[in-house]
Amino acid sequence: MSTAVGSDRKQPENIIQCFSCFLKKFSDWTWDQEKRLGIREDPKYITCRRYKRVMAKNGDQVCLYKGANDTYQLVVEGQCPVTYQCKYDPNGQEPNIDSVVDSLNDAMK
Repeated sequence: MSTAVGSDRKQPENIIQCFSCFLKKFSDWTWDQEKRLGIREDPKYITCRRYKRVMAKNGDQVCLYKGANDTYQLVVEGQCPVTYQCKYDPNGQEPNIDSVVDSLNDAMK
């Protein structure tokens, strides 16, 4: 096996010119390169509106936001805004807001 100067990747002896032997591995691509190559999609964000809001005992608000095509986002904040930028996830399941509030209240005991 021969190696290229300054490279840790090896070229087989029976191949004289191997141009693909020294290409980057998939893990070496940057986020933008993966998007251009079609390996990774750019996440889509949509505007979600506040659907439910419940106060926990510690004063935090647990808010559930709903967007287009049943996109749900659960957020725990001190003050929940009316709109929120959610990652688009069509046909999602509605999270159980009561279990989150119960776990926050149990943590405060």
